[in-house]
Amino acid sequence: MGVRGLTTFIAGNAELYLKPYELRDTNLVIDGDNLCLQLYQKSQLKSTPLGGNYDIYYRTVVDFFALLKLANVVPYVLLDGGYEPRKMSVVRNRMWKKIQVIKNFSTASIMVTMPLMLREVFVDALQSEGIHFMRCAFEADDEVAILARKLNCPVLSYDSDFYIFDVQYIPYVTLTHKVYRKVTDKGGENFKIGIIQRNQSKKTQRRSKGIKFVAQCGDEDIVEGAETEAYSYIDCCIYTIDNLIAPYDQLSKDMIPLFAVLLGNDYIERSVLAPFYEVICTGRVNRKINRYERRLKVTLKWLQHHTLQSATRAIIKHIKGEHKQTVYRRILTAMRGYNCENCTSLQYFGLQDVASSETLEDDDVEIDLHNCLGNADGPDEECPDFRDVSFLDNEQAVGDGEDATQSQDEDISDDGLSQKSADCSENTDDDTEARNSEKNHSSGEETNADDGALVQPSTFRNKHTDMNWPTWFKEIYRSAKVPRFLVDLLHSNFYLNYPQIEDINQPDSNAISYPILRTIFAILKTSFKTTRTEFTYTTRRVKRSGSRKVLFKEVRLPEGVTFVPNAASNVKVMQKLFEECGIQEWRELFQSVDKNVPANLRLYFLAIIYWVKNCPNVNLAHVHAVIVCMLQLQIIDKALKNQNRDVQLFRQQNQSFLDQERTASKTSLKKTENQQSTAMFGRAFYKQLSCNTPRSELMLAYDSLVEHFALSEKKYDKRATFDVATLHTLACFQSVCYNLYALVPVLGYPFENLRMHALYNSLFAYNVYNSINARKNLLEHARTTVFQYSPTLFTALRVMVEFVEKYLPELANRSRALKTRIRSSKSKSSEFSTRSVKSAPVPLANDWETKADTSDSGGEGFIDENNKFSQLLLAI
Repeated sequence: MGVRGLTTFIAGNAELYLKPYELRDTNLVIDGDNLCLQLYQKSQLKSTPLGGNYDIYYRTVVDFFALLKLANVVPYVLLDGGYEPRKMSVVRNRMWKKIQVIKNFSTASIMVTMPLMLREVFVDALQSEGIHFMRCAFEADDEVAILARKLNCPVLSYDSDFYIFDVQYIPYVTLTHKVYRKVTDKGGENFKIGIIQRNQSKKTQRRSKGIKFVAQCGDEDIVEGAETEAYSYIDCCIYTIDNLIAPYDQLSKDMIPLFAVLLGNDYIERSVLAPFYEVICTGRVNRKINRYERRLKVTLKWLQHHTLQSATRAIIKHIKGEHKQTVYRRILTAMRGYNCENCTSLQYFGLQDVASSETLEDDDVEIDLHNCLGNADGPDEECPDFRDVSFLDNEQAVGDGEDATQSQDEDISDDGLSQKSADCSENTDDDTEARNSEKNHSSGEETNADDGALVQPSTFRNKHTDMNWPTWFKEIYRSAKVPRFLVDLLHSNFYLNYPQIEDINQPDSNAISYPILRTIFAILKTSFKTTRTEFTYTTRRVKRSGSRKVLFKEVRLPEGVTFVPNAASNVKVMQKLFEECGIQEWRELFQSVDKNVPANLRLYFLAIIYWVKNCPNVNLAHVHAVIVCMLQLQIIDKALKNQNRDVQLFRQQNQSFLDQERTASKTSLKKTENQQSTAMFGRAFYKQLSCNTPRSELMLAYDSLVEHFALSEKKYDKRATFDVATLHTLACFQSVCYNLYALVPVLGYPFENLRMHALYNSLFAYNVYNSINARKNLLEHARTTVFQYSPTLFTALRVMVEFVEKYLPELANRSRALKTRIRSSKSKSSEFSTRSVKSAPVPLANDWETKADTSDSGGEGFIDENNKFSQLLLAI
């Protein structure tokens, strides 16, 4: 949610508000979505995401929770759920900013675009590490604070809301990703501190016990034993609300929610409170400090001279009539969040409630707060007024600027829509009515615009709960087995499509998955026994900035298809989906997948087939790229475990072994190829591939593939561009995977769900595609280069590609883009142009010819279009 300016203020005065803290031997409540993004930023130090560095990110998450385990910290992770209507204006504004980012395919811009399945990989990592986690029905901030108070333990996040909640708050940026070991005597006068070395070899760890001592205090040398105390901890800083209000003696904790409302957050625009800001006057404030810090200090100083009732009256008095009720409701909502102790996660995690008193329900808290505030629209109480410095310093201009930015996002029209289907239409109306409905929905009140009087509020009814959800859906949603967008479809009948790294000149990459999305919506509405058959899909415009809405109508399950929760027959829903998308042999496909494909790869190959069938830009090189990526992550990485992604370091450490194995493999290579030439794709073959592939083959294949995990040197230039068409096609593949990932749990798991960290890396697939796209014979290229010394892996690639081609015969005739260099007569410089050619006429790249073979060729000589220096051979 966020309180504007508060994080900057605390960071600028860290020595006053943040205290050193040793995190150890305690529970820890974690704001899951915030941590998910913080660790994603950390993972970017190791790899460029380019749409999804899921394997690198997965390791980063696992390493983080391993740190907590070493310090004997028990984490409880709470994840955000669906969007509440009152927050939609902020969400649309964020979407508009993301659309602006993808317009430029520079290295700087792709670093800030969150991969589509990042949260799902985060959940996979939590599950593999045995971490307690739960997805909330909607925003998780209140639940995080309540659980932390119940357990009397800290909160880990980097959200300024937690500076306002009455909790022990650890800002993520203060947390060191190191575990320290402290050994001290009984009196604490002599101690030493060391760092636990987790990445040392086993031999080194046995010699030093895995600890490198870096500091000592006292004259005596301390040795860990019976007479000493030793423990492990993570160094960080902690904050409590007492640190903030300590300088303001007369300010009580029950005023802090009102303080958050006055600063402004995601739920209330600062421009709404502008009339109130203009009349606030306090004592003199130093104008040399920045605007946000001045606003914060003046607000705290103003509040300490008011009671909760008088402050609320003063605020409401100066708000315009059409906003009076909204602001009053926001105040009640904020204060309810700070006072409500009803904790769903406590019961979900099976924890004992340490609170002795009975907790109040939301409506009881609402009534108590309203009685406490009294008549908020009544006359003001007398309070001190120190007139000298105005609260605002060009604040109105700031508010207007923010509203202008937001209005750009809310400008939704039908421009840029290339085509319309019979079952969906675009909403070209203004958002005024939608915003009004959101306000009415969130407030639950009515206002009299003529006199601006505050209407007596009715009893609070929280519609944003999972109380009426069926048990089967509540179970898979709370356990985060499905993405969060399902609640938006279910509760609010809308889908918000954030753009990936894709081509803005084409329809959004999620368009390929419309049939899957429609199926999910139809199942949800069928199981909830509602008559609603339409939902709104918000996405980016085509060829220009801004967003647009598409209305999907008459969304129902196909005739003859029924849905029963957790029934095995639900697989027919997916079969119907593939039949309608044009797969001729769909029955044989599902039978073959069930019989021959390993359980962990079934959905992945179904996603590939759906993607190829529905995306005309996919060619055989794309299929090779995603399968080679799967072989790398699923077979090579699992066997070699902790191999370094640095090409030079890997080869430096293993050069002698690689040279030796290349020499030895030449004698046995032909015999192995003959034995595997008749291999077929099946479970027995995959088991043999996973368990019995020689380590030498894996190392030599990794030596050829490891370079694809990094950008080339020239790509690190901020002005460098990428192949937009390839990125868009790969984004379409991720969209298919994401929507199938959401569909499978709803159907009751007819297939094992995708674990993307072990299947897909966008940068790797992108680099592999670019390296093989211009090759005439892709399999021959793989046999003679990438898998030259790895016949087992080459056979795996061959049989898997043949499996896909069997059900998509048109794939062989798909055209491929070939880059050629042409001379510009005006600039007299070389430029790249792209032409589309069919697979057959692509010129041979001569991957396996020797120099002698090439130089002896007669006539005009061979020109390799993939080698910009090849024409120099003609001058010899």
